[in-house]
Amino acid sequence: MKREINLALGGGGVRGVAHLGVVQCLLDHDYKINGIAGTSAGGLFGAAIAAGNTPRDIAAAVDVFFTESSFRSGIGATSFSLISINGMMKALEPFFKGKTLQELDIPFVATAVSLKTGQEIIIKDGDAMQAVLATIAIPGFFPSQGDLVLVDGGVLDPVPIDSAREFDTSLPVVAVVLHKRPQDFNLDHIKVPLEDSLIEPLVKTISKTRIGELMRHLTATVDVVSNKLSELRIEKSKPDVLVEPVVGHIGLLQKIESKPLFDEGYRAMEENLEALDKTYSLVNSFKRITKYARSQA
Repeated sequence: MKREINLALGGGGVRGVAHLGVVQCLLDHDYKINGIAGTSAGGLFGAAIAAGNTPRDIAAAVDVFFTESSFRSGIGATSFSLISINGMMKALEPFFKGKTLQELDIPFVATAVSLKTGQEIIIKDGDAMQAVLATIAIPGFFPSQGDLVLVDGGVLDPVPIDSAREFDTSLPVVAVVLHKRPQDFNLDHIKVPLEDSLIEPLVKTISKTRIGELMRHLTATVDVVSNKLSELRIEKSKPDVLVEPVVGHIGLLQKIESKPLFDEGYRAMEENLEALDKTYSLVNSFKRITKYARSQA
């Protein structure tokens, strides 16, 4: 009998391909995913998995996107942004077009933040494509969504552990965060947003100026804040297993090939399989049931 888990998938732009490797490793070791909560990249890739697609098929679609699609759509049509969502929507259509969240194969929720109210929004139903577009709406890059002005859920909650736990409090939560960097990483390695992307000629010119240096420092600042917020959320919500692929050195919107990130996600999950196995002990299962069932009562 397959053991079930809940997944909490954090944000990180293109680093989110590592989520696919994590899921593939779980499937290869006979785990069944009971529910997925995702924010930002975790919402995009988590929804694609929940819709019944295999991790490797999704990774292949990422490679096609970076080869044949383009971010060169200019200003967004619905609100000011550096990037239009036209190319992204075209890439996502095979996975989500015409589907609601309720119709997905695996229970799924996405998180977003309303700039109108300042509150976190848990998206549990409605159009799957719109939910994904809301959770990946990076302020200033991808356009916000809807009357509530919804943007990337990682603004308030970089890894939605509590939302994942709500699927079934008796099951372990595996949380995946995408901020960990190689030990030799330093500030000089940080890329300007969109550097090495499909609009790289313009960005590479900017990257050599003082504006480029400022953007690198701003990117580093955002990463530091996001990392600390993730640490606080993890400390508060305490997932049963924390998986940290070493992908934090990858630019959020950098042009990538999927295989290295996929393989790193697989490796990181494989490294945590023993810890996951221990979460099914009678003692740990009882602790989960008594603690979280009481908190939800």
